[in-house]
Amino acid sequence: METDNLTKFRKIVAGLEPAKREALMARMKGMSREEAESLVDRMVEISEQRKIEITARPKVLAGSGREVASSGTDYVVSRPRTYREAPDDSKIEIVKNPGRRIAAPNNSRPDQRPVKRTEPAVARAGRDQVARTIAQREQLAIAEQQRKARNAYLTRKILRVTGKYVARVMGTTLLTLVLVLAGFYTFLGIIMKGPSTHLRNQFVPSVMESSAGGVLARMILTDEEIDSILNSNKTQGFSEITDTTLVNAMAAEQKKKAEANAAAVNDLDPDGDGIEVHDVSGPMYHGKMLVIYDPSRIMVATIDNYNHNGAGLTLKQLIDKYGGVGGINGGQYEDKNGMGIGGWPEGIVISEGKLRMGSKGGTYEVYGLTNENVLVVGRMTAQKALDIGVRDAVSFGPALIVNGVAAKYSGAGGGLNPRTAIGQREDGAILLLVIEGRKTSSMGATMADLIKVMQDYGAVNAANLDGGMSSAMWLYDDELVSSSSIRVSRQMPTAFIILPQKEGNGAAQPAEG
Repeated sequence: METDNLTKFRKIVAGLEPAKREALMARMKGMSREEAESLVDRMVEISEQRKIEITARPKVLAGSGREVASSGTDYVVSRPRTYREAPDDSKIEIVKNPGRRIAAPNNSRPDQRPVKRTEPAVARAGRDQVARTIAQREQLAIAEQQRKARNAYLTRKILRVTGKYVARVMGTTLLTLVLVLAGFYTFLGIIMKGPSTHLRNQFVPSVMESSAGGVLARMILTDEEIDSILNSNKTQGFSEITDTTLVNAMAAEQKKKAEANAAAVNDLDPDGDGIEVHDVSGPMYHGKMLVIYDPSRIMVATIDNYNHNGAGLTLKQLIDKYGGVGGINGGQYEDKNGMGIGGWPEGIVISEGKLRMGSKGGTYEVYGLTNENVLVVGRMTAQKALDIGVRDAVSFGPALIVNGVAAKYSGAGGGLNPRTAIGQREDGAILLLVIEGRKTSSMGATMADLIKVMQDYGAVNAANLDGGMSSAMWLYDDELVSSSSIRVSRQMPTAFIILPQKEGNGAAQPAEG
């Protein structure tokens, strides 16, 4: 909206001569907005000062239209024209005969010539700098907008290309996964529904014995078909337990032989540490067998506290806890879907003559050593185990050999899996066996394989311990057999460990935990 001064300025400019008007417009083009507005106000002020003249008019009677007779003198009220101060009513002067102006004294009337103002060079340089700064900012703003627009375009393009690539990769991956699953399902169907009964009888028991592999068999077979296959590859249990009297006699005989051959050199134990290390192998497996001459060196190591949500110790940690020199994994423990962390043993746990897990009236599979260092194998109550002097024992199964008689089994007696077993020879020596499995170099052993190996090494009593991902063997800080766990080392609550050999063929005692 135009101001009053701008309207008046337009009228003033319209009344100027063409040359002056063009000169004025040319001058204003080089001015800033503030300078132009100041010039407009100043020109209007000068014009108003020059025009202010108030002439007294004849008085007219109200409503009559007649003029009142007056003297022949006219009066004009005018303000002194000045460029430096605003008009002041106190300086109004009465001038007679307006047609004949009376000049004001020099001391009250300023010079009427227009003042020519020259813009200082510093002000002009500052104004130019401001103009350049504004122009630079505008250019920077435009460049920033262009940069943002370019980045937005590139981002959209990258997202579009990436989206296409990801979609293709996901589509390819999904298709590959579908094909793999379809192929795997077909492979399982060929194994479990195909013409090879032997292959089916090996595969189904193997996966059913693992913590989480049973789902593979259930993808193809019904529960009735699975039970039928398991029953056709099953190890029969024993109704009797170890005859400690018989074994005690064997142990006594072994002691006599040891005393008679004390000075003889044993080629199987050249370092004289009382431990033999043997490699064992079969068509589908390989592993290690430890023969410990002194059965009193074997004990059950266990964690201090049992907790469903707690963690156990690795085999090496259990060995170190009791100051042992070697050992194998022990008994059964809570392991849902193969994700157990070894904080809660199942069955019975007897360590150093104390019942650590199980009730005295409960019946369990008991595999352990008595105070007379006889390996007891069989199903009994915890109270009976304590009554016959069992000092260290765990639970698992099945029993492999009892009183020199091997367990009966159908088929292969079980699937191919990592295995751990304990046995005792007629001379009292303890046999610790661990078979690797679930690897390309060693698929694993069946119960029939374990029985054969134990018989080959002269076992008169033997039992299967916890296997699968827990199977492991350590001796003198070396892991002779590693577990098949995809994790670093499985944690467990119990283990059969080997205590250091004592001088003088004396029985080694359990170390402090």
